[in-house]
Amino acid sequence: MSDNSEKEVAEEWDALYRRYAPDRLPWERGKPDTNLIESVEKGIVEKGRVLDVCSGLGTQGIYLAEQGFEVYGIDISPTAVSFSKKRCERKGLICNLTIGDASNLKFPAGFFTLVFDRGCFHSIRPERREAFINGVHRVLKKNGKYHMTCFSYKNGPAQNHFTKQDIKRQFSTQFQILSIKEEVVEDNGSKIYFYISLMEKK
Repeated sequence: MSDNSEKEVAEEWDALYRRYAPDRLPWERGKPDTNLIESVEKGIVEKGRVLDVCSGLGTQGIYLAEQGFEVYGIDISPTAVSFSKKRCERKGLICNLTIGDASNLKFPAGFFTLVFDRGCFHSIRPERREAFINGVHRVLKKNGKYHMTCFSYKNGPAQNHFTKQDIKRQFSTQFQILSIKEEVVEDNGSKIYFYISLMEKK
């Protein structure tokens, strides 16, 4: 992807965060992801250093910080990062939040015990998906976990809608896929289908 394309993508996302109030953004539900809560409460994910990719307004990172994780976040939108930093400050929480491209992670190898992804992978352009997967794998420690939510093919055909087989094909070379389950969310009378995947770095 060219620098111009990266800038265009960043501007598109930032325009959404500038234009709409948080409660008008469909992916910003204002509360922690229930699957993340379950994974934390059951001890499925190890407490330690976590990266929230495409961290948005910081809801997931704030929850993780409150649970004792050392939280890092990255988002392509400066407006979203600024908003989430202010939220953390108001709560007295320390979260290391940066502006950046999730398909070009700059963190050291083996830095994180967990990478949490609520809707990031399916937002990555197809030509950048391999780089994204390689980056997530690189920044995780051995046996680190990758917790991903992405759109299901049941929403209809689209380049960012996946089957279970798609997920396995793209990730199984570098990750052991521990579970893939389906989730259905009601939104203004419509059903939106997701897959929630938990993987472990090989």
